Amino acid sequence: KVRMLRVHGSKPKYYHHLVGTNSRLDALQAAILRAKLPHLDEWTAARQKIAARYDELLRDIAGIEIPCRAPDRTHIFHQYTIRVLNGRRDALQKHLKEQGVGTQVYYPLPLHLQPCFRHLGYKEGDLPESERASREVLSLPMFPELTEEEQEYVTRNVREFLGRRGLG
Repeated sequence: KVRMLRVHGSKPKYYHHLVGTNSRLDALQAAILRAKLPHLDEWTAARQKIAARYDELLRDIAGIEIPCRAPDRTHIFHQYTIRVLNGRRDALQKHLKEQGVGTQVYYPLPLHLQPCFRHLGYKEGDLPESERASREVLSLPMFPELTEEEQEYVTRNVREFLGRRGLG
């Protein structure tokens, strides 16, 4: 139970049976963070540039939606998450893994369906947009050092997979 509580009450990962915390900033991590903070603006700018490039490379691919953002807001792009339509998310993720591309589904089960919130009385179908998002979201590789060639490889594989009709 204690191990589950330290990771937001989840076991397996992203499936929460208890409401827990995630508080892991010890003295060593604080020292590392202090050394990293001066680079934060530079890393954020790099992520934003990579996200803009992903936007351009993915914009015309049928079957996905790229992230939208309000014009008067700034996004740091800790993740670059697309929506894969028509029930093809898991097959695309499998294809990308086979090509050596790491992806992640960060929220495979919406909050209202997590076991730790069962007592609130929500059931499947109560929040259809949250449920649809949990079936469609896929985060592509995103880190400040991601090269243009790596991005092209990722997007080429997305394009090739989604261009195949009836497969996946």
